[in-house]
Amino acid sequence: MKPYFTLLYLFITLFAIAQKQKSYSSEFSFINENDVYLLQHRDSYYTNGFFLQYSKASIKKNHKIINRYSLGQNIYTVGDRKATYNGFAPFDRPYCGYLFARFTKDKFAHSGSLLSLSAEVGVTGDLSLARQLQIGYHNLINVFSQPFWDKQIPNQIGINAGIKYAASIYSTQKEENKFDIVPIISANAGTLFINAQAGAYFCFGRIENMHNSILFNAAIDKNNSTKKYNHELFFYFYPQIIYQAYNTTVQGNMFKKPTNPIVFVTDVMPLMYQQTMGIAFAKNRWTSKIELVYQTKEAITQIQNHQYIGWHVAYRF
Repeated sequence: MKPYFTLLYLFITLFAIAQKQKSYSSEFSFINENDVYLLQHRDSYYTNGFFLQYSKASIKKNHKIINRYSLGQNIYTVGDRKATYNGFAPFDRPYCGYLFARFTKDKFAHSGSLLSLSAEVGVTGDLSLARQLQIGYHNLINVFSQPFWDKQIPNQIGINAGIKYAASIYSTQKEENKFDIVPIISANAGTLFINAQAGAYFCFGRIENMHNSILFNAAIDKNNSTKKYNHELFFYFYPQIIYQAYNTTVQGNMFKKPTNPIVFVTDVMPLMYQQTMGIAFAKNRWTSKIELVYQTKEAITQIQNHQYIGWHVAYRF
């Protein structure tokens, strides 16, 4: 992990600009997830994710409300493209691009809880622009391209809804508690994904109370609420169990199986384990996070488990 946390320290150096602490009600954030950051020369399974998000805070009945508007793209590929192309490895995961727009409403209570509701519209196939983006980028940097996009999950449009509940165990019990545990349960249902997750964050360091913490991207505020620290810097570990009933990026259209025999679809692994560990820093207008994600097999045909690095930068105004 040392090379990855070195990157974080560069973020901290860049963003730790001393100025008077004040409140900001809006935030723009960017997230990128990719296994290439592991420096293992892999480009497999969940191979890339881009996410842009605008968040706006308000107060209603003494509760902090944050409305979030997100646009994202996920790209999924086979486990080993070169070995598969040369006939040394099987085709073990469908190619799929997923492009979506999402609205999320987060409601925070000062008692240390969060209720989050979301609605999402997404598309797969060439509508997702994943094939065009990946082939174009690989050609630009002159590397071996992904040769199997003709087998991708075909075009479809779907909708989804989600709910999440989280409650802090320790953060509100002491004024400057350095440790927190936050159990989380969530579920998603619709024509794109049907799943449920249960897990908990284990955090250590300078971490704000939940309704003000960057752990849940809640550093923005309509009012100048009292905060424990002039900056946040903490480590976190987030294990979770995931139950999958349906995943469009693995199984294709819920209502219509592919008629083209070249299109590859499979079934999901009903139970998955995922763990995330990382470090987060925030001061004044800026947030930076870097994390390592480990994930067990998502599809029953998948040969290996998967891991990738995610990094997050946010600016408040």
